[in-house]
Amino acid sequence: SSGINAEYGGASTAEAQTRVAKEIAEQFLALRDGTSTFGCLNAPLLRGALGQPAKAKLAQQLGMLLYTLNPGANVLTVKGDDESFVPYAVMAGYLNAKGVSAANLISIKKVAAANGLSYEYTATSEDLTVECGDVRLSGRFDGITSFLTKVNSTPTNIPLTGNLTVVKSGADLFSQLPSLSSHVRGIHFAGDVTILSHCGKTLESEKLETLGSVDMC
Repeated sequence: SSGINAEYGGASTAEAQTRVAKEIAEQFLALRDGTSTFGCLNAPLLRGALGQPAKAKLAQQLGMLLYTLNPGANVLTVKGDDESFVPYAVMAGYLNAKGVSAANLISIKKVAAANGLSYEYTATSEDLTVECGDVRLSGRFDGITSFLTKVNSTPTNIPLTGNLTVVKSGADLFSQLPSLSSHVRGIHFAGDVTILSHCGKTLESEKLETLGSVDMC
């Protein structure tokens, strides 16, 4: 199991409930600051993610986008510089995109196992890279903004913000762009696929060969 351990899990009085809330808050703050991991059943993972939130967010976003391009994976290959939390954030993003809302950094080990998902990890000092099947994505972060730096072998520099829709590149896409211009904020060509950033949750077009949409907010 994972998460923060509260001594008074069955607290029923107002005083006890206040004490529980205070203790949990203190544990999260101590975990964030690295001063204590007492009571935390998943300390290394959470401490790493809380200490490097931009990296955790990038990992989650790459996982979400990876699901869009290959939704049938059982094993995700992750190349990064911190195994304590990065692969778990990737798996959480992958499962979130699948619709598994219970997948987060507190529950991910149990939820990933329940969904038959695991990872293989390689340490690297280069851009964070995630793979499954014939899909490979790389990314980095600058400040609080994540960027997709490569799709398979195609270099990109796509901000992972707002709503993104992944479509297959081709003539149908180009013919539809004029009708989508009022909704699309960015068009990013990445080899066999094109990533459209846009307003609203979905893009309405019967002629686009859409692979999937993700909300990066």
